[in-house]
Amino acid sequence: MYIIVMGVGGIGRNLVHLATQNRHNVVIVDKDQGRCRDVASKYDVITIVGDATAKSILEEAGSDRADALIATTKDDATNLMCVLVAKELGIKSVVAVVNDQDHAEMFKRAGVNVQENPDLAVAQQLFWSMQRPGIKDVIQIGNGKAEIFEVTVSNHSPAVGKTLSNLSLEGEGLVVAIQRGKKIIVPTGRSKILADDKLTVFAQSKFVERMVSLFT
Repeated sequence: MYIIVMGVGGIGRNLVHLATQNRHNVVIVDKDQGRCRDVASKYDVITIVGDATAKSILEEAGSDRADALIATTKDDATNLMCVLVAKELGIKSVVAVVNDQDHAEMFKRAGVNVQENPDLAVAQQLFWSMQRPGIKDVIQIGNGKAEIFEVTVSNHSPAVGKTLSNLSLEGEGLVVAIQRGKKIIVPTGRSKILADDKLTVFAQSKFVERMVSLFT
């Protein structure tokens, strides 16, 4: 893919790292010449010093052949203007970080793929980890009505040795994957739970505590 990354702060740098690791072609655009020089010294990317809200800068960055543009600055107005210009230029996939959740609907109305403020996401993960130390990688769905999370089965779990069909989880939760060592299992009702299995569980939020208690 040919990807334009607008803004090379912390998020932008990590995106550049991931994209180049996966052999994608990357162009970075940032107003800060020092940042551009620093990233270019570490990665095989094209750098453009300039304002990505300007059509001429995005055209210089290769908007006519770009598969995607990702706007990552800490200013929502800048990110929105950039992705609107990108859409006008016909870039197929546009993604933006939204720093203030009050602005999320505005981005969505513009047809932009929205990613929430990473600082808020980290804070939420820390808060959930504090509340539920037995689980990790929590994703909330439906405004918090359901959650997807990972839990490791303890030796003392009453689920050990039982099949999923024996656990009667219907209506409360669903085990969607089992990681056993390096093996990933897509479970059926006949799948047996073993100690140290890492389970990916989908559950209504009101049943999460029961799921955690069952497996830990």
